[in-house]
Amino acid sequence: MKNGISILLFFLIGGFYGSAQLSKIHYIPPVSFADDGGARPNRGQYLYISTPSVTDVNVVITPIGGVPVAVTVRNNNPYRYEIQASGGLGPSQVALVANNSNQTARVHVDKGYIIQAVENEIYVALRIFGGGGIQAGALVSKGGAALGTQFRAGSFTNYDPSVAFVSFISVMGTEAGTILTINNIDENVDLVDVDEGALGSNAFNQLNDIVVNLNSGDTFTLATISTDGGDVPDALEADINHKFNGDGLIGANITSTKPVVVNSGSMDGSFSDAGGGEKDYGIDQLVDVSKVGTEYIFRKGRDLPGDDREDAFENVLLVATTDNTSITIGGNPVTNASRYLKSINVSNDRFPVTANTTITAGEYFLIEGDMYDANNNMYVKASNPVYAFQGIAYGGGANQGLFFVPPLKCSSKGDVNNIPLIDEIGNEPFDETVNIITKAGANISLTDNNNTNEPIGTLNVAAVVGPLPVDGNINYRTYSVTGLNGNVSIFGDDELYVSYYNFKAQATSGGFYSGFSSPPEKPSEINDGSVFGYCAPNLSLQAGNMDNFTSWEWMLDPGNGYTKIVGYDNQQTVSTTIAGNYKIRGYINCPGEPVEFLDSDYVSVVLCPPDSDGDGIQDSLDDCPFTPGSALLKGCPQPLIIGNNYKTSVVTGTIQIIEEGYFCSQFLSGHFNTAYHSGTNINPEVGDYIIYNNRQLFESQFAFGENFAYMYLPDFTVIVEVQKSNGEIVAMYPCN
Repeated sequence: MKNGISILLFFLIGGFYGSAQLSKIHYIPPVSFADDGGARPNRGQYLYISTPSVTDVNVVITPIGGVPVAVTVRNNNPYRYEIQASGGLGPSQVALVANNSNQTARVHVDKGYIIQAVENEIYVALRIFGGGGIQAGALVSKGGAALGTQFRAGSFTNYDPSVAFVSFISVMGTEAGTILTINNIDENVDLVDVDEGALGSNAFNQLNDIVVNLNSGDTFTLATISTDGGDVPDALEADINHKFNGDGLIGANITSTKPVVVNSGSMDGSFSDAGGGEKDYGIDQLVDVSKVGTEYIFRKGRDLPGDDREDAFENVLLVATTDNTSITIGGNPVTNASRYLKSINVSNDRFPVTANTTITAGEYFLIEGDMYDANNNMYVKASNPVYAFQGIAYGGGANQGLFFVPPLKCSSKGDVNNIPLIDEIGNEPFDETVNIITKAGANISLTDNNNTNEPIGTLNVAAVVGPLPVDGNINYRTYSVTGLNGNVSIFGDDELYVSYYNFKAQATSGGFYSGFSSPPEKPSEINDGSVFGYCAPNLSLQAGNMDNFTSWEWMLDPGNGYTKIVGYDNQQTVSTTIAGNYKIRGYINCPGEPVEFLDSDYVSVVLCPPDSDGDGIQDSLDDCPFTPGSALLKGCPQPLIIGNNYKTSVVTGTIQIIEEGYFCSQFLSGHFNTAYHSGTNINPEVGDYIIYNNRQLFESQFAFGENFAYMYLPDFTVIVEVQKSNGEIVAMYPCN
């Protein structure tokens, strides 16, 4: 960390003009499944890594507790990393067995992944295929936007499972000393490998807090299993409308003292209560509560003519973050009670929502799939921020996935470049669809293996539906595009929300590749070469790609709160002057909307130790703190120059001049002090430098000639001949 080398400590990118899920660092906590033949992810598990960069990007894939793997990606050459090949048993670095006492409800130091890029930002997604070829799921990493300290979980509702349905919450710590707390879970929920009786419950009929300590890279997973038997309490076996474990984790509150990353969902699971064993994987990565919103547009999956079964599976799940939250759909308030479902985190059976009924923090609305408008769009507005999840289907209910959906925000601008290998999971081919939401009048173009940045209306081969208006919000339009293959990129000149899903037989997977605002990058540190290293005032801080923000400023907390550093608005670098925590605040200014700001992670800066003479040696270690010197000489001057009239503060006594030609006997008669030399060996050697009387009390005697001086070193019983011009030893004469 010296010599002016820039050390990039953390990589978090902004989201104003760049896709938010594009980031230099990605965290993938594990998912969880039931050890059941229909649920095992045994047809392949993969990480897909892509980038907009047309030049190679070096990427390090680190399995937590394992050996890092270095790979390269570029725009036309994404990387598929195989976690487990088809034919595996299912449990892996990223997939935990829920009904195995060694997997859930414990801290792991060897599960999940961290993926970090060096030169440019990347996308990362997890794709899983299993269940004998009838289950599939995917989650798209949110990159830097995934980091947060408060979350609300979502999953399928699993109201009528015919086989083992698993829902889970999975958390990865990113800093040492993180305290994780999970609560707002009904006391009747049966958590795998948790002793609920010992944990106890509170006055609100909820389980007491689950508290876990995490360090960086540690993971903790909480799971429920909902079946016709098994883990469901006996008293509820006959209840076909609700089983506590089915939706028991929806709305669970996840908080932490330091930033964490959270995955949630179901493997297997379903939104349907029609029975028939229709199930699939529904998983995704969440963002902090501060990044969700109040307005959402949902684009329905493929609606097969004459087949309305998908309505039972293409539900919209809204989880409240604040009490007294109400919703409108298509601009209309909720009035038809039969179409909406409400749960207080499973503390009661499923029951309808009446007109003007609000939900409190942790409760949810479930909106049935037949509430999409005639164009297969749905506009939802909530009175307070909510977490939004969308079930996605293809014709029948067995094909269903779960997307975590971004809110409408002006900051969601930028291209999606690219979604890699959209028509596959591993070596298995999948059919695919891309759904696009954008502003009315926006220009959209698309690239895949058959098209190169073509306007969406003129795509070769691909089939396009849209632009279609949205009931209740005239400002937006939607598209659905099929017939794409390979690497797909979508370009737009306004707000852009892009999701993909692919399907094969009865398996569906996908997710959003855009829409969540990320904070600025953590500032990188640049040292000026000082031997003291990375400390003020020898340290500068540098911002990352701040083009993602309308404007930005540098902030400093010296110990009494953050304030703006005056004079550094929109500046790429800032010089540190005092100790404290430094960060960047990026502003997003959208017309007609409140100004949004996002803060980077901070860099802690300490003061360099005092160095009064500026020689690079701190005063406490400097024998000559007010006279510049060398580290070799403990801060005192480099060899003293010999001269007839030499004066220096480090010489005590006087230099006595002796006529040249005197030998050992003459020197031995005097009163001498041991001199120092600059060599590394005990005995002085030719080429060393002499330093005399370094803070000693006695005088030294020399004989001076025209060009040379002679000094007796009694400890070594030698006379050294020293060159007067620089103090270098040129000869030695023994005195026996």
